[in-house]
Amino acid sequence: MRANKIMNYESILQVLGESGCPFCRFLKNFQAALMQEPKHKEIHHLCSFHTWGLAATQRAASAAELFLDPLEKKPDDSTPPSCDICVLLQVEEDRRIREFVGSAQHKLVAQWMRSQAFLCIAHGAKLKQNATPLIALAIGTITEKCRNRLVEDLTRLSSEFEPENTEWGLLGHAAEFLASQRGLRP
Repeated sequence: MRANKIMNYESILQVLGESGCPFCRFLKNFQAALMQEPKHKEIHHLCSFHTWGLAATQRAASAAELFLDPLEKKPDDSTPPSCDICVLLQVEEDRRIREFVGSAQHKLVAQWMRSQAFLCIAHGAKLKQNATPLIALAIGTITEKCRNRLVEDLTRLSSEFEPENTEWGLLGHAAEFLASQRGLRP
């Protein structure tokens, strides 16, 4: 994990014009902000992924402060609590799913759905669970269109393999579609 430039997104609608799954992009930015500018009072418990991420992205003094809290506490043999960053990420993901579903009639959403819609499987499924039947059908169509396009492109890539092939970005798109953006889900 490395430090990223943090964008000040306030709405899922702000990322609809960018490439890839808008939820992955929004959440990756949100996670980077949590990792690079953590609110020390909110972070007490960390999973392995986020512990290593903080070690990699924080200034040494900031990381030391974050790591001192759990080190100074006496170890508890009971089940460890959930990672605070994972919990905050889940809350934000749920908020953005609700925001998108509530904005389904917005001009930007309609334009995005017609022109460049791309959703990973995970966010497509979450949207369908929370949407009206009509929006769920549209989300299903988008997800299926993305899947079909990737199958077609990957089939072509695998049959036309050349060492200097310039389409290796396609593999990243396929990975995002299947498993969300790298580093988003531990």
